[in-house]
Amino acid sequence: MQRYLRLAFGALLLSAGRHVTGAATGPTAAVLRLEHAPRAGAKSLPPLVCWSEAWQTPRPVRFYVLRVDLRSPLYEVFTVVGDDPDGDGPAEAKLESPQALANRLNAVAAVNANAFAHLPTATPEERQQGWFAGKLVDVAGLVAADGALRSPPDSPLASLWLDRDGAPHVGDVPDPTQARQGVSSWIDRLLADGQVVARPETHLHPRTLVGVDAEAKVMLLVVADGRQQGNSEGISLPEAAAFMKQHGCHNATNLDGGGSSILLAQESDPDGVHLDMCIVNRPSAGAPRPIPVMLGVRLRAVPSTGP
Repeated sequence: MQRYLRLAFGALLLSAGRHVTGAATGPTAAVLRLEHAPRAGAKSLPPLVCWSEAWQTPRPVRFYVLRVDLRSPLYEVFTVVGDDPDGDGPAEAKLESPQALANRLNAVAAVNANAFAHLPTATPEERQQGWFAGKLVDVAGLVAADGALRSPPDSPLASLWLDRDGAPHVGDVPDPTQARQGVSSWIDRLLADGQVVARPETHLHPRTLVGVDAEAKVMLLVVADGRQQGNSEGISLPEAAAFMKQHGCHNATNLDGGGSSILLAQESDPDGVHLDMCIVNRPSAGAPRPIPVMLGVRLRAVPSTGP
């Protein structure tokens, strides 16, 4: 039987007496880390598990996989985005530390999502500074958070969105007002109804990927590290599509990657009390890049039962 690690993602915590500060009333939770990938068709997996895999050929690559059971009554997938920084102004979000953003919005786990760009009004001096916390940006493609549309879809970019019933979709968004949660791909969709649709390119980069199975019961959030010679050198889009298909995805897309690629998850101490957000992968620049939007997992709100 597969053995589970207690530390560094700890045990699955379902202690009714321990609550995440600021979260909905209910149990706290931590991601359960597996020592290796579960067997295909494995039954009775916990609703939120994480593991790593490694390639040695055709080059070294480290993958980090988060599996979310979308049927779980404990968890839900959501868009992690801060407040609109300028109201009716041109900015759709501001850059923020991934850990700070995920912690502030009570995520249990999260990956980076949308690509972003300088505002048209950015000065040459600001552009030279690159990406820094607090910078106002334009976000590429769909951003929908709890039913509020922050950024509309961009027609060339596929979206990953959840409708009002919580069902996941990958592709076009016929009516953005029906997207309760949603983020946008970058460059390419990878799988469409089980078929590889990624463009046949060979560029190797860090990648962040998301996919769902044919029954829309399981979502995978994946980060492949890259730009680390001899340790993890990145993957192409066709390789990303093949990886997601091999792991049971029927529809999948490529999110923003490169220096933005990051997977975060909460971990617990041996007593299962102190929950902190840790970086699971190794970002290509060493330190995490500030980003505006993430795709995360949180505890479902527990309806109030009154006094």
